Amino acid sequence: MSKTTTQLTDEILAEIVDSVKTSQPSKITNKKSNKTVKKEKITNTSKKGNKTSENKINDNNIESLKASKKTKNTQSSKSSKIVKNALPPVVNDQREGALIAPPKYRKGSMRIVPLGGLGEIGRNMNVIEYNGHILLIDCGVLFPEEEQPGVDLILPDFHYIQNRLDKVDALVLTHGHEDHIGGVPYLLKMRQDIPLIGSKLTLAFVEAKCAEHRIAPKMIHVEGRDKLKIGPFNLEFISVTHSIPDALAVCVKTPAGTLIDTGDIKLDQLPLDHRLTDLVEFGKLGEQGIDLLMADSTNAEVPGFVKPETTIGPALDRAFAEATRKIIVASFSSHVHRVQQVVDAAHKYGRKVVFVGRSMVRNMSIAADLGYLHIPENTVVDLKQAKDIQDDKLVYMCTGSQGEPMAALGRIADGIHKDITVNELDTVILASSLIPGNEHEVYKVINKLVQMGARVINKDNAAIHVSGHCNEGELLYLYNIVKPKCAMPIHGEHRHLVANGSIAVKTGVDPKNVVLAEDGDVVDLYHGNAAVVGSVPCGYVYVDGDSVGELTDEELEKRRILGTEGFVSSFVVVNTDSADVVAGPKIYLNAVAEDESDFEKIRSQIVFQLQDAMMHGEKDTYKLQQIMRRTLGSWIARALRRKPMIVPVVANISENTQE
Repeated sequence: MSKTTTQLTDEILAEIVDSVKTSQPSKITNKKSNKTVKKEKITNTSKKGNKTSENKINDNNIESLKASKKTKNTQSSKSSKIVKNALPPVVNDQREGALIAPPKYRKGSMRIVPLGGLGEIGRNMNVIEYNGHILLIDCGVLFPEEEQPGVDLILPDFHYIQNRLDKVDALVLTHGHEDHIGGVPYLLKMRQDIPLIGSKLTLAFVEAKCAEHRIAPKMIHVEGRDKLKIGPFNLEFISVTHSIPDALAVCVKTPAGTLIDTGDIKLDQLPLDHRLTDLVEFGKLGEQGIDLLMADSTNAEVPGFVKPETTIGPALDRAFAEATRKIIVASFSSHVHRVQQVVDAAHKYGRKVVFVGRSMVRNMSIAADLGYLHIPENTVVDLKQAKDIQDDKLVYMCTGSQGEPMAALGRIADGIHKDITVNELDTVILASSLIPGNEHEVYKVINKLVQMGARVINKDNAAIHVSGHCNEGELLYLYNIVKPKCAMPIHGEHRHLVANGSIAVKTGVDPKNVVLAEDGDVVDLYHGNAAVVGSVPCGYVYVDGDSVGELTDEELEKRRILGTEGFVSSFVVVNTDSADVVAGPKIYLNAVAEDESDFEKIRSQIVFQLQDAMMHGEKDTYKLQQIMRRTLGSWIARALRRKPMIVPVVANISENTQE
């Protein structure tokens, strides 16, 4: 928008006042409302139910889990001080009802608080506490959906730990995907010397990400089967297979008990890098005794086993063999395995590879430098060099597989990418699975590409992607190997968590020992038993440009209204002494498809309502504005079936204007 709403309002109001000045000698006074509108704190709005230790799997009927989540009782929460950069109060909590405050920490217990990743795919973060010490596992981001306009990222809610950051011994990072590491720079801005523990590739990705925020993190490199003592936490790391190299699970041992957080995991027996999930180590730890297994739930509903990454090779090879013009492949910027397959296919068919998108270029450069990505000599060229190469000899490897409008593929589809255009007979391959919630945006991009004449290959018409997460069969194996006493499903929407819990029961875990938690739930592990004992505020923290945590759900709703319903402003000049409407109402429309003449019928009603209120003694311009808003809004809803944002402005020229 070229002008802000405030600027537009001021200009139009000045126009009205000027017109009144020419016809009336009275002194003009723009009255400010004497009523302050306080921004209401949005209460916690998405949790269902009272959480108690009874939040377990029903022994007789697994399906009853979906109905067994009880409502949380109301309790207001005070925002605490932060060590360095203060966050705004929690205003974007997605849970319904209010919260039961957890009891005071019981000495000798291990407390687990998920701050993200339970009930959603993304912003994974778990807090582990023992006797005043804190260990963090992962710190990821959630990508916004269509109904969150203008939001760049959604962070975990750090309020629970913000005044205890000095108690944080370390942050363990299981792997290098954005939903596990994307929030790290925002956490380190609050305390920069938190040690980061992870594998070589994971830490390299995080280091590059932090460098963009001018942060030099303190890092501790570990590998599978390494052991490390941090404060009271004895850590053991386990190699796991995922869609990115160097992924790890972590076993956390304290005197209160032992837990395993799998991170993202699958049991692929033919991984591209030949690095298998270390089932031997899982078995050893299982024999030693695991009190709580926190396992990846993403594919818990899917029967059977995930296909090996190697099965993609033939489909990719066929796509390259059939392509007659340039090829564009979209994937996650951290999907090193998929990029390796594309590079290999390009080399086989004599094509040059061009990495497109800042994060793609950065991550693949890191992966190649560390030996995780193997690129034949003279296979990769940059965008400038690509201009001198024939289309049928090029492969563009870019970001945008989730339909992100500002990612490389989104800009190509919109025809606004400065270096790449799509022409007839070009081939576009979407080589990543859809993240739930992104379907609409992805298919919108696909439709644009098809209209341009491209051949689009995706999961709907080719076996071009396999998941990086355990299916039901693999989770059964994992539970049988680890043999945990308790299970707490993580990383998934509610249906995924429920399915994971039912798998645990099938393998012999007592239904009473399966904890179905949500973001913000407080789980205590004590004497081998795990139970939800309360909840803490855990809202969405929106990143909106340079703003972090300032944007509220209330303001997002205003953006949605502006985007879908439009904007109507109404301006009048009144004299409350004489109870007259001196000028107006002038009605201005923005993004409302109706003609201004359609509003003639409502002008007289607005005048009548305002004069009636003033004749009954109303002199407060704020209240007069609300009368105009209600009158105009009701008429628009009835006559036009629209609910636009309405901005009423009343200027009072009375000699006795209230200040």
